[in-house]
Amino acid sequence: MKQSTAWPFGATLLASLWLAGCGGSSSAPPGPRGDGTLVAANAGDLASYMQAKARERQALRAGTSGLPVLGMAGDGAAAPSTGGVAATAIAQSGTTLQEQGVDEDDLIKTDGSTLVTLAREAQLEIGKAWARVQLHGRRADGGIDSLGSVDLPSDPQSYGVAHGLYHLPALQRVAVLSESQRLYTFDVCSGVAGCGAASLLPGPPVFMKSSVWLDLVNTSTPNVPALAERIRIDGRLLGSRRIGNALVLVTQHSPQLAVEAVPVGAPSNEREALIARISAADVLPQVTRGNAAPEPLLAETDCLLQPGNASAGIEITSITVFDLGAAGTPRTSRCFVGGSEALYMSPTGLYLATTRYGYDRAQPVPVFSFQASTDIHKFAIGANIIDYRGSGEVRGHLGWDMQKTSYRMSEHNGDLRVLTFSGETGWVGIASATDVNAPPPSPATLSVLRESADAKRLQLIGQLPNAQRPAPLGKPGEQVYAVRFLGTRGYVVTFRRVDPLYVLDLGDPADPKRVGELQVAGFSDYLFPMSDSLLLGVGKDADANGVVGGVKVALIDVADPAHPQQVASQVFGEAGSTSGLDASRHGIDIFTRGSTVRVALPLWLNGAQFAPGPRGLQRIEVDTSARTLTAKPLIAGPSSKLWLADERAVQIENHVYHFANGELTASLW
Repeated sequence: MKQSTAWPFGATLLASLWLAGCGGSSSAPPGPRGDGTLVAANAGDLASYMQAKARERQALRAGTSGLPVLGMAGDGAAAPSTGGVAATAIAQSGTTLQEQGVDEDDLIKTDGSTLVTLAREAQLEIGKAWARVQLHGRRADGGIDSLGSVDLPSDPQSYGVAHGLYHLPALQRVAVLSESQRLYTFDVCSGVAGCGAASLLPGPPVFMKSSVWLDLVNTSTPNVPALAERIRIDGRLLGSRRIGNALVLVTQHSPQLAVEAVPVGAPSNEREALIARISAADVLPQVTRGNAAPEPLLAETDCLLQPGNASAGIEITSITVFDLGAAGTPRTSRCFVGGSEALYMSPTGLYLATTRYGYDRAQPVPVFSFQASTDIHKFAIGANIIDYRGSGEVRGHLGWDMQKTSYRMSEHNGDLRVLTFSGETGWVGIASATDVNAPPPSPATLSVLRESADAKRLQLIGQLPNAQRPAPLGKPGEQVYAVRFLGTRGYVVTFRRVDPLYVLDLGDPADPKRVGELQVAGFSDYLFPMSDSLLLGVGKDADANGVVGGVKVALIDVADPAHPQQVASQVFGEAGSTSGLDASRHGIDIFTRGSTVRVALPLWLNGAQFAPGPRGLQRIEVDTSARTLTAKPLIAGPSSKLWLADERAVQIENHVYHFANGELTASLW
């Protein structure tokens, strides 16, 4: 992830949580091979599966001088929309979503009259509140009044950081998602007669335990919001989505097994005794409500196994759906044994993607195997139902930036389009495209998958390039940056020296075509629709050698897909300048009113020679009729800013509201 500023502890914790869930390592064995289809577990199957994996891991440890086998990492390591808010007479923007009607957690939400913000604590301490939920009332003149607030209590033994919130004004509720980490120890030989393995250790083993927290805040009295319920789930948070009152959480749990802690030199009979006593209860995640005793999140018969999984990793990915509108917040959960790195959700399906073959996290950027491929599992989510629909495999991986992986998948008319990349490394840190260390050519691949429900498979029905259409998506040495699917079109941006934007015709899913190409200076990290025929690209400028400059915003006319054109652009700042989109896919706000689209983009700018420049909220207006792009003066932000990832904006009527450094300010557009 590109980030030029120093991260506080909270950001570091988020980064470590992300890295922990991003695959294997240089010592990890290959991942799944052959059929990636999941099968339902019967009673006893989960324990047998985990015991076999534990034996495999012990054999690998013996062959690597007792080094840990990382496998999959453990716990420790649409058009712009209103964000799912009910229709209102107040014109407003909201969280910029990938899919209309599928809400995503964010740091600011509004229904047009109330604005709810989530201020994350930057410098965290054990026992200190993780975040503050603040309610703000919007006055008739557009100004704001601070109403009530509530601090999210911390776990006294953990470091925690909040991810984002959902606002459900009709239910007078706010749902907040957080993660925490804490150290713990346990007795390796507990309950095992004659076990002396613990005596070979210098002391009790210490491990890191991760938890996901769902806090539900009652906002029926805005001046005195109150924490109504706390729910904790073992594991890390891969992501979340909301449709109506259904909140979908995808969490990942890596159980710590006693046999993993004993020295490789421990007697084989003692290690086998520890393996033989592994039960489903030892590996399944637990859920805790308030002060009640923990209970299993699900039963082993709610889980799916992947017989073709050759990875030695031990990880469980759980899907949990909470009904936020029902008394007691009932839930439904299902899991599969294995990890996942990317979540995409359409109004009709949830897709989880896992890169096969571990990749090396010891390098400055992850290094993928050239053999990498990606398994994709599809689930249908309904009322009290999580239905496994099938699995498929595509060549390559979804890239290095977790903020962008979901945009590389898109469902249309039941077909899933996936854009993968077969490169081993990115070119982060390479000063020029002429650098001798630049990576070799590695083009992108577009795959179209269709559900075959009877076989529980996602069948490959179309691919690009192919034998009939061999032209690559990307030139030698280029990397994939922006990907956006809109209806029957796809747009892919690659970059090394210049920015080729490729236009794909996906009208016939069995025969995708590359129909147009545009080459301009720089590149776009994200693409947003301004109208049916206009795209807004946000990324970086670059010179003829590919050396990156300031933040670039470009308007691209795609009315004629065979001949896309850049009709307007503007560059802000010099090299080292960053935008809100460099830190979060939600770091932009887009508000359409007739033929005018107003864009609010947080910027931290540099001058020449990386001299610090202005920081604040950049306002940009796009006239979709005239096809023009106009920048308005920057709205200066707070003098002290800690983290660009915590900046957001939202627009209501003729005002723009800037949330930065935990403060919300209002300005006329």
